[in-house]
Amino acid sequence: MLRTALLLAAVVGPTCSGLAMAGELLPLDHVVVFNNNGRVPPTPNVYPLFRLSERFGLVEHFYTPTKLGISLRDDLGRARLLYIGQYSDESSLFRDPRVCEAIREYLKRGGMVVFDYHTGVRDDRFHPETLDFLKSVGVEPPGDFHTGYGSSRFEEADTHVLLSQPAAIGGRTLGHWGWWQKWSPGQTVLARDRNDASQATLILQEGVMGHGAVLFSQLPSVFREPGGLPFDLVHNAITYAYAGRSDTQ
Repeated sequence: MLRTALLLAAVVGPTCSGLAMAGELLPLDHVVVFNNNGRVPPTPNVYPLFRLSERFGLVEHFYTPTKLGISLRDDLGRARLLYIGQYSDESSLFRDPRVCEAIREYLKRGGMVVFDYHTGVRDDRFHPETLDFLKSVGVEPPGDFHTGYGSSRFEEADTHVLLSQPAAIGGRTLGHWGWWQKWSPGQTVLARDRNDASQATLILQEGVMGHGAVLFSQLPSVFREPGGLPFDLVHNAITYAYAGRSDTQ
């Protein structure tokens, strides 16, 4: 389906109206994007800094803390990726029990949640509402967070498909800000500080609510740059979410 969406995006053009027209012909893959304001990427400082519709042919549904209506459940029902943007106060997503239930159902169907470079409160990387939700679905949030710049090295490509398909990024290096020194045994570390393996910067948990996945990232250039190594990771994540996993819907 992702390949079909990319082809249609090239044929009808990268506009939302073009994708809507294509959607009348064939079902397209959908993505839910959450940010703190009502603007749409690629407005400055709204992440991703490029349009997923243009790059991957995905139909984008944008949400903010003031726009979390009943349509969110329907959009999550069609999506395989819930992207929570950089610097977002994501707490509103996990404060409303109805939204929480919609995300639980989304994870049961095999959805993927990406927490992209969050700021959180005090020494935590996430707000209390988010921590409570993650624990409710069996995800132990990474802990013992530390601040500071550094260089991360991706694990070898055979560690996980996120590091190998379609772009081979295993063993390559990318800048990070901040890291975790505690994570669950059920989680896979995909990137670490190149000089200190105890400092994790990209962590994945699979099998959430049976079929879902949650990705935690401290690699700020990812979802910012529409090219190079950061974009290769985005490409791999999109492929993993939409094409690389069995459809449980």
